[in-house]
Amino acid sequence: MADPVVVFDNVAVSYVRGVEAISNVSFRLGPREVVFLLGPNGGGKSTILKAIVGLVRPVRGVVRVFGVDVKSFREWWRVGYLPQNATTFFERMPISVSEFLRASRVVREGLDPIEALQLVGIEDPEGVLGQRIHDLSGGNLQRVMLAASLVNRPELLLLDEPTVFLDQNGVAAFMQLLDRLRTEWGLSAIIATHDVAALSTLASRVICINRGALFDGSITELVNSEQLCNIYGFHVYLVKHGH
Repeated sequence: MADPVVVFDNVAVSYVRGVEAISNVSFRLGPREVVFLLGPNGGGKSTILKAIVGLVRPVRGVVRVFGVDVKSFREWWRVGYLPQNATTFFERMPISVSEFLRASRVVREGLDPIEALQLVGIEDPEGVLGQRIHDLSGGNLQRVMLAASLVNRPELLLLDEPTVFLDQNGVAAFMQLLDRLRTEWGLSAIIATHDVAALSTLASRVICINRGALFDGSITELVNSEQLCNIYGFHVYLVKHGH
């Protein structure tokens, strides 16, 4: 069996002493595997991603990336990360899309900015390159943030609410892109979301988080169980759209 890309071993994280944002979370992410973190706001999804990239440190347990304790990991070009609300980081910064993507590329084998924009479905990428980031529409800004997370051709992709600002067609294109990169790049990914409907057409592995890991299995198993009710605290109806 191939070595796991990410290992969470009985991890707890606390922002306030005595109060754990996540408790006793354990899971493994395998090569070429795409896992969705599902749960309510404040349930700990973002905290898990932050722990993987070393932005928060566990008060208990161990996080490993490519077999290395995250405290000692240094090959961060192998990891692409799109944090939640990343679009707000550039609201007042006069930086162009070209400058941003070139600064984000740290390896010679990375994508050219034009390639990165084309990859995420930006129309007229040459025209977008010269625009300032805070002048972009919400949808294009989210695509530029995704392009930045992919520009180094990472082996692990961590995305926090990546479909915000995307319409239904944009979400479908995003899912197709993930499947393509998993095949072509050998990409593994963890995607945090609270949007149950966005996952309704996928038969992917889902880890449900509400401070602790409440479920780990396929989306089909999840929607046929009572776990969604337990996770959200009220009954959740899954509506599949046929258009």
